Amino acid sequence: MNTTLGGRPMRLPFGPETLQALATLQPWRCAAQILTQWLVCGLAIALAERLKQWPVTVAAMLVIATRQHAMLVLMHDAAHCLLARNRRLNDIVGNLLLAFPLTLSVAHYRAHHFRHHRYLNGEGDPDLADSAIPATRGRFLALLLRDASGLTTLATLRSANSFGMLGLFSKESPGSRLDRGLAVAFLAAVAALVAGFGVWREFILYWLLPILLFMPAILRVRGIAEHGGRLGNPAATAARSLRVGWIERFLWAPCHINRHWEHHSCPAVPSYKLPQLSRLLAAGDAGCAAANPTLGYFIGPRSLIHELYPADRPVPAHATAPEKGMHGPHGE
Repeated sequence: MNTTLGGRPMRLPFGPETLQALATLQPWRCAAQILTQWLVCGLAIALAERLKQWPVTVAAMLVIATRQHAMLVLMHDAAHCLLARNRRLNDIVGNLLLAFPLTLSVAHYRAHHFRHHRYLNGEGDPDLADSAIPATRGRFLALLLRDASGLTTLATLRSANSFGMLGLFSKESPGSRLDRGLAVAFLAAVAALVAGFGVWREFILYWLLPILLFMPAILRVRGIAEHGGRLGNPAATAARSLRVGWIERFLWAPCHINRHWEHHSCPAVPSYKLPQLSRLLAAGDAGCAAANPTLGYFIGPRSLIHELYPADRPVPAHATAPEKGMHGPHGE
């Protein structure tokens, strides 16, 4: 079966019936994914408030940031209408439970992200800068520390503004009247609940600070992991597929977002079926990214950081370190 990846021809090692089966949505699995992220956030807050110790509070903030990241990944599914085939229902769920809580908009992210698919690794790709590799391993780690310290937070917010929910009220917005009405209702409801229950401190500590302090580092790793070092590669390896353990999955790769090349190969397949898709693609082409995954982000000789910075490789003259914040759920 022939398809394209970023405008380049590619052949899938299975027929349209298999692809249709993979693309068939299972709403209960989607609901379970969304519910899990919110439950973990609630449990982390409850534990931190019960113990009231700063190390526990910081750990809870980190856990919440990883689940906010998972919500971004699921918002990416919503952009592809993979929460529900009915686009209106898909966008309502995606906005209210995933995008709006993170100040984003499904419609705006969809417009941005589809350009990434259409012009993958090319001049029109809006996420191209996020794949730029810092010149050295030390520089990479230093940038992550800057992210976690909050020094790159404003840049992250500026870059994410291209698909923020406030953009729904601009004249050029791709959002609908329903999107705008839901955004107003959502903001009013959050303000009323926070003020009514007097939980401004908790709202800032457990929701806003994880976004501002931990999210930039998570998104920087994601952005570089997905396409960094592969911008000139052919379609079969134009993005990276990673095999990760449970710790790195929790920190960096929720909802199988580590199978990024597989997603580009078949964007109609929901996140919970990407492992199955990966096995099929790997079996059909021994040279593709799915058959030759990167083994983790930071640990091991075949991890991302060793792939980007092998000990015997000189520093590339063209390597640059992105000082700007990352663009969003797919490192966009």
